[in-house]
Amino acid sequence: MGLFSITCKKATYLSSKKEEGKLSWIEKIQLSSHLAICSFCRLFEKQSQIIAHQAKHVECTDKLSEEAKSKMNWDKL
Repeated sequence: MGLFSITCKKATYLSSKKEEGKLSWIEKIQLSSHLAICSFCRLFEKQSQIIAHQAKHVECTDKLSEEAKSKMNWDKL
C-alpha cells in the first residue's frame, strides 16, 4: 500500500480519531483520500458524527442507589 492508500480498518480508526481532533496532516490526507473512493467509510464517518452529536445532548440523571452499588462485584471486571 502506498503512502496515501489505507485500509477501511485504518480509515474508520482515523475517522474516530478525527472526532477528537487529533489527526496529523498526513492522517488527514490519508483519510480524505480514502473517503473520496470508499462509500462505506463515508457512511461510517457520517453515522459516527451523528452519534457523537446526539451523545453530546444526552443528560443522565439516573443514579445507582448505594444498595445497588454494593451488589456490584468489581473484582470480576
